[in-house]
This record gives sequence, C-alpha cells and structure tokens, in this order.
Amino acid sequence: MPPRDLNDSHFRPRDARLLPAAALMLAALALAACAPEKPAPGPAKGAPAQQTLPPVVYGQLPPELARYAEGIDRSRLPYIHIDLHQPDKLAPWNSSLGGAAYLPKGQEYPAGPDGVPLTLLAQFNFSEMPALEGYPTGGMLQFYISGSKSKGHVYGASSESTEPYNAERAFLSLNRQRWFRVLYHPKVIQNRKQLQLTTVIESDNLPMAGSSALSFEIRTEPVLMQDYRFARFLGQPPWELFKQFGAKRDAVSENYETFSQKYTIAKVGGYSNPTQTDVRTAQPDGDWLVLFELQGGGVKGGFDSEWGDSGMAVFYIRRKDLARRDFSNVVYSWDNH
Repeated sequence: MPPRDLNDSHFRPRDARLLPAAALMLAALALAACAPEKPAPGPAKGAPAQQTLPPVVYGQLPPELARYAEGIDRSRLPYIHIDLHQPDKLAPWNSSLGGAAYLPKGQEYPAGPDGVPLTLLAQFNFSEMPALEGYPTGGMLQFYISGSKSKGHVYGASSESTEPYNAERAFLSLNRQRWFRVLYHPKVIQNRKQLQLTTVIESDNLPMAGSSALSFEIRTEPVLMQDYRFARFLGQPPWELFKQFGAKRDAVSENYETFSQKYTIAKVGGYSNPTQTDVRTAQPDGDWLVLFELQGGGVKGGFDSEWGDSGMAVFYIRRKDLARRDFSNVVYSWDNH
C-alpha cells in the first residue's frame, strides 16, 4: 500500500474487509500469470538481519540508488491527479465518482448479462480536465460495474479461469465487458432536455457508495515498483535490483517507495500501483497504459470505496486503442491484500 499523504483531505483510515472467494480466484490468477517474476525469497536461516537506513521523504532519491538517477528521471510520466469534493450542484455532464450517469436520449443504459443495470463508478468530462498527451481532450468517458450476484464476476471483474491454464488468455479474459462497461461519448451535451433522467443504481454487493465532484491537476511520477514497466528503465525487476543491497535490501526498496509514491485516490495515466501484482506482466512486451486507477478511500459526505483490505481497482488500455478512441478492449482488474 502506498504511503498516505496525510495532507490530502480525502484520506482517512479504512477498516479491513475479507476478500471474497471469487476475488481470491482473481488474485491467484494474477499471481500465477506472473510466476516467473515472483519476488526473491527472504534471507535464509542464519543470514544477517536486515539493516535500517535513514528514511527519505517523497521526492528524495535514496543515495544508494544515485547511479540509477538517469534511468529514473527518464521514466517520469505525467498523469492527472484527481481530488474529491462534496457533490453539491453536480450537473449530469460534470465529471464525478459515483452518482447518476450522463446519458443522452436515445441511448440505452448499460446492463449486465442478467439484465440488471450497471452502476456508474466514474465519469470524466475531458473538457473539464487538463490535457494529457494521448488521452482525449473532449468527450465523456464512463466506467460502469455490476452490483449483482453472480459466479461470473466480483465487482464486475471477471472471475473466470482458463483450462488448461494460459497466463495471457487469463489476462485477456479481464477485458470481457459483460459485467462492466467502458463507454465514450465523443460529444458532451449540456442541455437537460436532450438527456435522460438517470438514477443511482445501488447495491449491497458494490465496493463503493456516494458521489463526489472532482478537480484535476497534472503531476508527474517516476516508475513505481509495482508497475510492470520498472525493468524497462532500471534493467531488472525490483526484487532483482534491490537484492544487490544485501542486508539493506528492504530498507532501500522501502525508501524508493517513499521517494516515488505520492498517494492519490484516483488518477488517469501515469504508473500503476496494484496492491499485489501488475496483471499486465502476462504481456511483458505489451503497451498497456493506465486508463483509470482508483485506490480505496474517499471524502466525508461524498464518494467512498473499499476494495477489500487496502485494495484498488484499475482499467488498462493499449496505446493504439486509446489513440483510436476505441474503448472496447479495456482490461479491468482489482485486488487487495
């Protein structure tokens, strides 16, 4: 879990929840897909105890990693940091987490295979957001998930497995938009008479509740340890790179986490920070970008989500699909501790 910025108004401690059985299946699927890249085992019996180091602060590179500074600087990516606010005076065409969905007249509201309407997780009006290279500069992008009970999904993410097991097929099964949906409206209508009146689709089976208005800011970040692109910039996966520090291994890696990660509850673009393993490692040569990532948490009186124990949800898209504004092949995954 990333270090929390206690100055962020939306941070508050969250209670742990038990991971549902189907979610365990998802976690096992993701971990199996990444078996060749599992972290190295801990020190053998009799090995020297792990040593501590003076802690660093966010943005301060650990001195032990000075020789990697060029690669780390080269890895920096911009992203849109999203802040949550009270949902006062939200118009249907405004960006939001949760709430009632924007829907022009004549368009069908999305539903799952069981016919139950999906619930709006988030919608982004890109004309309200700062420009991010490669991403839309206009239009409305929406994310819906299912709150119904089914063996086929948990929180809208596929819980299917492949037989015989194939890591890449398992990864790609996460793009089947049956229990979730990603919709893009190229033109945003700001006339209530041309829009359908929608309501919030509530369910006890959802990981979120409430709604929030949003504000946006462009930030940059170096490659995060959990993102599958780490080795592209530093030459090795993190557990191999930090192994060279011997008894200081854990301290150096923890200091790198502090240096690189500034807690943000939601973002578009940038690097991914899954709680466990980045499912994109099933396609290590792929070009999957973060379309939208949501960490657990919320703001008092507004949107709040808990993806199990310190969990998160993320939607990935291939660069070429994003360039075409084709959102039919989005991978949706969530995990927790």
